[in-house]
Amino acid sequence: MTLERSVTNSGQVCPVQSHLSEWQAFSFETGHFLLHIPSSHVLEVPSALAAQVRGEIDDPEVARELTALALALPRPVKKRVELDIRAISLNLAQGCNLRCTYCFAGEGDYGSKGMMSLDTAKAAISLLAQGKSSFHVVFFGGEPMLNWPVIEAVVNWCESEHLPVTFSMTTNGTLLTAEKLAWLKSKKFALNLSYDGPGIHAKQRLTKDKTSNTESMIERKIAAFSSQLDQLREFRLRSTITKATLPLIEESLVATLNSKNFKLFLSHHATNERGVEFEQQDVEFLGDVIRKIVDRYLATGEYSRLLNFENIAQVVKMIHRGKTGGMACGAGVSYLTVSAVGRFYLCHRFNEDESECVGDITNGLDLSKLEAVASFRSAGKDPCKSCWMREWCAGGCMHEHKSASGDKFAVDPRFCKLQSIEMVEAMRVYTTILARAPELLESM
Repeated sequence: MTLERSVTNSGQVCPVQSHLSEWQAFSFETGHFLLHIPSSHVLEVPSALAAQVRGEIDDPEVARELTALALALPRPVKKRVELDIRAISLNLAQGCNLRCTYCFAGEGDYGSKGMMSLDTAKAAISLLAQGKSSFHVVFFGGEPMLNWPVIEAVVNWCESEHLPVTFSMTTNGTLLTAEKLAWLKSKKFALNLSYDGPGIHAKQRLTKDKTSNTESMIERKIAAFSSQLDQLREFRLRSTITKATLPLIEESLVATLNSKNFKLFLSHHATNERGVEFEQQDVEFLGDVIRKIVDRYLATGEYSRLLNFENIAQVVKMIHRGKTGGMACGAGVSYLTVSAVGRFYLCHRFNEDESECVGDITNGLDLSKLEAVASFRSAGKDPCKSCWMREWCAGGCMHEHKSASGDKFAVDPRFCKLQSIEMVEAMRVYTTILARAPELLESM
């Protein structure tokens, strides 16, 4: 999508009616902008239009101009979110060779240690991929590479059955070898590698006996396998921070973005455990760090590093494409997780939470539970239906909501706050790059 400058026909007579709910205003050093929420169009506008949307002025002439703009833009038909499972994660190993301090899965065992069998994996894929033109399988854990023979067998079986399946894996990286990477490349894998950043990784990702950490090992592997990792279909680092490591995050993030030319996604530890849960001030602190990161790289013109920061880059892509009907997470609508014994859950974070079990490989899916999720994702209730992020978020992370209140449909305002910070910063990045280095957007 290209940035549009507002132009109205002065001879056009438009009724003075309220279209304010369709707009969100942004003002940056590069100018004043409006997001047309229904169509996800971004327009550069005179300051008066942004002021009108923010309620700073009440000018009938400006109101007519906003109405004209709204009527001139496309209005996509709002569709109800439909259940269409196109991806699953297979919890191949409900166990792990590490003992990460923040693990949401009972130190990697999800409550029932075990390895997924080939038959269970095949049954899940057969049930859910049947009749689909495309399907995606994520190998997950615990540490999935502890069950490497089943990974190979699943991929080979999908190929022999001519199933339209693509693959990815999330790993702590400790078991990566050159030979395994060569195989992953040959099978066109995407790979997510857990790396929390210098200083933070050492504090959080401990060995099984908890006497040492894996930071130096993982950094050596990333360096040694850099060229192979770059040749995968997609590769990203995934960093998780906790309340305890939050003070280290700015320095660690910058060091990672500066030293590793890979995509990086940052997530925070979502828990309701007293003393370690993220509170409002922690969200504000993290938001300030994200703003400082954006400030730093916009000031130096290092836009490519910002576009490696996936929390920002994913939203920039949505803005540039003018995408509507997006979801921050497809759990329970387009994506499910499968436990080692073949039970379906809304997502990997809910694995072994029996209240969120939505079926199994023997009896199929519990459609009534999944339809309730699809209804929530349709953003038909407050606070979502009146939120300016509704076309990009669709309710956010149900696990974070449930961790906060016990109800996965009760939207956690802390999630909304952080989402808003990331989206506003993405808008700032987008409008700046579009003005100064638009070719970068086309290459994303």
